Amino acid sequence: MRAFLVPLVLLLCHLGEAKYTPSEDGSSDSLQCGIVSDLRDLRDMVVLQRAELSHTMAELQDTKTKVEGLKTENSGKLFHFVLVMESRLMSSERQLEAMKTENAAMVSRVTSTESEIEKLQRENAERPKAAFSTSLGKTGHHGPFNTATTVIYKNIFTNTGDHYNNATGSFTAPVRGVYHFSFTMGDFLQSTVMGLSLFKNEQQIIHSGEWGDHMQFRSASNAVILQLEVGDVVFMQLPANYRIYDDSNHRNTFTGILLFPI
Repeated sequence: MRAFLVPLVLLLCHLGEAKYTPSEDGSSDSLQCGIVSDLRDLRDMVVLQRAELSHTMAELQDTKTKVEGLKTENSGKLFHFVLVMESRLMSSERQLEAMKTENAAMVSRVTSTESEIEKLQRENAERPKAAFSTSLGKTGHHGPFNTATTVIYKNIFTNTGDHYNNATGSFTAPVRGVYHFSFTMGDFLQSTVMGLSLFKNEQQIIHSGEWGDHMQFRSASNAVILQLEVGDVVFMQLPANYRIYDDSNHRNTFTGILLFPI
């Protein structure tokens, strides 16, 4: 617009000078011709300016369209980027929640396991303990005697709970439960009888023995599982006219253990 207004102002100034300033020769034709020529030039300039302005506006509109397109495209890309990031964030949050849940479950299992271990430790600490293992503790023959005799095993390998009495040869049950007992024996047989009986209180439970006259060493063993009440007594008895033999090899043993209380 400024390019159009400048020639118009110059033309008006020129016309003003031509109206109030007479020519030297008094002729008005040359002035009119000059004005017409200037008007034509001005018209041509205006037409040219209009064409340039139209072209410029077209370029401006094209640029504006491109800018809007870029805005739309970038807006779409940004929207897609935001959606992708939100999706990844939601996935990460779900994974985190799953990990938290799994971790809580693991902590619960560990806590439960620790509680079970502590319970077992307490039960084991509180559980009555009874186990003994003995041998005759002498070298040479034991017996024969005219009457049945309780065998007192003097050598103690172990006596957990001190429930075996090496003065009487008896084991006394500390709790109601199931117990395992076993015994071994040996002797050089020469017109003799070797044998032992296991008693619970006054009741004979099992017996093992052998007779011979061959001057050879013989051995025997036996075992039994018994349910005992508190205070029940278990011991070994050498029947009348029987004998056994022991030495440093501990050929005669008596063993018992509490399997579990009931």
